[in-house]
Amino acid sequence: MDSEVSLLLHCATWRGLKESQVQVELSDRFNRRTDPALERQIEEVWTERVSKEPWLFNGSKFRLHSFCFASSACNSSVSLSPKSTTCTDSPQVPLPDCSENQERLDKTKIIFCSSDSFSDADNRNRCVDQAEVTQIQVSSEQSIKQTTADPQTEPLLTLRLGLTCYKDYLGTNWSCQASELCRQGEVEFGDPLALLAQPLGVGAVLCTSDGQVVLIRRSQKVAEAGGLLDIPGGHPEPKVVCERLGCVVKEELISVDMMQQWAVISELFSSVNAEIRDEVNIPLSSLQEPVLMGIALNHTSACRPSAEFYVSCSLTSNEVRELYWKGGAEASESTDIIFLGIKDVWQLDRHSPLWSELCPSAKGALLLYQAVKPDGEQDTSRGPTTSGKKNV
Repeated sequence: MDSEVSLLLHCATWRGLKESQVQVELSDRFNRRTDPALERQIEEVWTERVSKEPWLFNGSKFRLHSFCFASSACNSSVSLSPKSTTCTDSPQVPLPDCSENQERLDKTKIIFCSSDSFSDADNRNRCVDQAEVTQIQVSSEQSIKQTTADPQTEPLLTLRLGLTCYKDYLGTNWSCQASELCRQGEVEFGDPLALLAQPLGVGAVLCTSDGQVVLIRRSQKVAEAGGLLDIPGGHPEPKVVCERLGCVVKEELISVDMMQQWAVISELFSSVNAEIRDEVNIPLSSLQEPVLMGIALNHTSACRPSAEFYVSCSLTSNEVRELYWKGGAEASESTDIIFLGIKDVWQLDRHSPLWSELCPSAKGALLLYQAVKPDGEQDTSRGPTTSGKKNV
């Protein structure tokens, strides 16, 4: 198992979910918990970073709290998150008493390892009890297979979202005190991630018409994973949602009551293609509708979540390469483009020479691609799996 990444959620049963099959529940209840000492620490970290990198700005982000599969019966739906929650947390998916599921829910809590086990010098490489993560994935797959929701007419997945910001992310998930914050969250709130920002990112496994997966090499000037291979990605933006709804507001004044659920889901899916356009310079007209494969956790930033999508492109790899070198809106964030054949993607694991060049977000997305098979490809190089999780 690669210590940098794990899969929190996959949608293998449906080979991914389309926009109409996903809904959100927005609430301040899903925001990060606050602590006076922590808020002062966040301000100190932010002030120091801005003094060194004055181009930084504090943008609003969505915070992933948990998720729930839709169902008409409680024993076929489980709310899974790093914190043990009950199915009745979500008014979007009305469910009866969930006492039968409590024992299974209690097993889904992520347990953070002691900081003594961290190997990197700045103590930023986080780890999770892999047995617990396996339980999460097995439970989620069992829940998916039992669900009775009509995949053509009803949403199958509810994402519970609050709000956070980039400043809070730097001061919590990316802080050298992240492991201590996890222990504090567990003690004070029964949730190791309660004090962390947990901004929800997005990423895309982009496949060309001639069967090539697109990777880009990150610039050394970016804040994280400089020089490593990545997939196109970024974050859905609450400010964009507000503007789409006709509300012009400063980032720090954005609140969940300014947004509507349909607009948040639209931004979640459309932001993926927008990132591809800006980073790879592919026009939106050449991109198909994104398919949600699942959610991966980045352990180098305290289990920060990222929704990973599959996006099919109507252009060939040569056409994409030409567009990339012409430069897009965010061309400065990468220095090279690399294409990997689908068969080679199936062969990727931690023993592959290329694996060490991938940043955590790319690893998580490619693992989900192997598990979900959103394009209908069959992995003939590996035997069948029982949980949809690859051993990396």
